[in-house]
Parts: sequence; structure tokens; C-alpha cells
Amino acid sequence: MANGPLSSETSEEARHRLRLALSRYYKLEQFDLFFTPSLHVAQVLLSQLFLRQEQTRNQTRYASHYPVTELSVLPAIPLIAGNITLVPHVDLPDGRVRPLRECQRHGVTEASESFASVLHHKLIDEARLFVTRLDRHAEICGDLVLVALRTHDFSTLVRSELRLFEQGLTLPAIDEALHRLNDPQWRPYNAATVDALSLSGPLSLNSSHQPGLPFASFTLPAPLFARLSDADDVVKWPQQARLQLNANVRGSGKKSVNMTHYLSRRLQYLLGTGMKSEKASGRPAGSGFAP
Repeated sequence: MANGPLSSETSEEARHRLRLALSRYYKLEQFDLFFTPSLHVAQVLLSQLFLRQEQTRNQTRYASHYPVTELSVLPAIPLIAGNITLVPHVDLPDGRVRPLRECQRHGVTEASESFASVLHHKLIDEARLFVTRLDRHAEICGDLVLVALRTHDFSTLVRSELRLFEQGLTLPAIDEALHRLNDPQWRPYNAATVDALSLSGPLSLNSSHQPGLPFASFTLPAPLFARLSDADDVVKWPQQARLQLNANVRGSGKKSVNMTHYLSRRLQYLLGTGMKSEKASGRPAGSGFAP
């Protein structure tokens, strides 16, 4: 495990130690790593960075056609901070894995649902640039987002400018992350996988997620959805009446653990509780549900 934060070390030294630890645990040696406090800040920084890169390209492109004195007043690039799209690698609540080429074609890969999961190795093998929260499958801490650029795909100038941006940020969660990595109970990966899942009772139901993800997704009748109990492994998507049921098994990333049977029993329990609430409300059993 990584050593905890040292009282005498500087902020930059702590960030460097965290970068080294993350590179080791998550096989990120081919990437340059940067930190931001949120996905939004990462989006803005990357937008600013690529805006400046595009402006530099344009000045170089026009340099042979305009006097030097006029280069600073060339038409502005139609790009504003924050307009780069973060494209989820795993689309929620549908539970579908988007091809990384598609993510990269439309923006920057947002990998919070794949980083440190069973999709991790595919992510680091194919992604050129991705951002991810560190509180989802990695279970390191909130308020800290990792930005990873594949070193040989980006210029030294781009990486240096992003490092300068990062140095201007206050990141108190760095110490929390180092403490977490030093916890002997912590494991870096969520090894859970879930196959397609079907139930015949207490309600006929088929999962809609792509098999092999660390969760299952279901569309529920609205009355039952409204009565589902909250729980740590339950994510509700009210507009779609969609239930996401998460599985979590900590591991080293060397093997996966199939949690389909466990989630099937867990779902039966949740649905049974919800239908009891339905009956207790005075509504006839099955009322409001499709036959």
C-alpha cells in the first residue's frame, strides 16, 4: 500500500506520490496523470487547453499569409471553455458500453463507470485521454478526479500546460486519497460482473444492461418503482423508472467474480418489499402493472 501523507511534504510532493501509486495499482505507466476537484473543472481545463492549442495551430497556419502584427487580431476560434463534451464510456441508465473510438470521436471519454472495474484493462489499452472520478469503482475518495493522457499521443507542451493548470488548483482530497490507499482493508478494483438476469416472481422482469458489467439495470412499473426502498447498492432513475442495482466485490484486478445469483436474490428481496408496501397502501395486488 502507499504511504500516508507526510506532515513535512509539499502539496506537489503529495500529488507526485499519489500519481506514482495510481500508476502502479492501475497500470497507468503509459499515461501522464493530472488531478482536478470535479468533472466540471476537468472539462473546463481541457477545453481551455485545446482552445489554446487550436489558436496556436491557427497562428502557425496563417503566419505565412499575414504580417506578424496582425496575427493577434485574427478571427477567434469558435470554441469556448467548457464546450468539450464528456462522453460516458458506460451509458447510464441503459447499461451499455460505448466503443472507445466513438467516445473519442465525440469528445473526451468519461470513464467513471469503467475505471477500476472489469472494463479497466480495455480502457487503458485503447483510450488516448480519459477522465474519471475516484470514488466509484476505485473507492478512493470523492472530490478528486483523475485526468489521464497517453503520453506518446500528446505533445510535451500540452502536458506541461495541463500541469501548470493543475498546480493552480487547491486539492485537499489528495491527503484523503493517500490515507485511503494506506488502508490495509482497501483493494483497488471492483471485480464484480453480472450476466443477463431474468425473474419470474414476484414480478416477471428482464434486465436491460449489457452482460458483464458490475451492475444490473431494469425498467420497473411506475407504482413499484415509487415504493422501492433506498439502499447503498440501489440507484434510481426516476424519469425512466429505471432501477440500477450495483454489485461490488473488492479485488486486485486479476480475476472477476460473477455476482448474478446474488443480485437475483437481492432483486427479489427489493421487489418483494416494494410489493408489500403496495399492498399495505390499499392498492389491489398487481394493480398498475402490465400483465
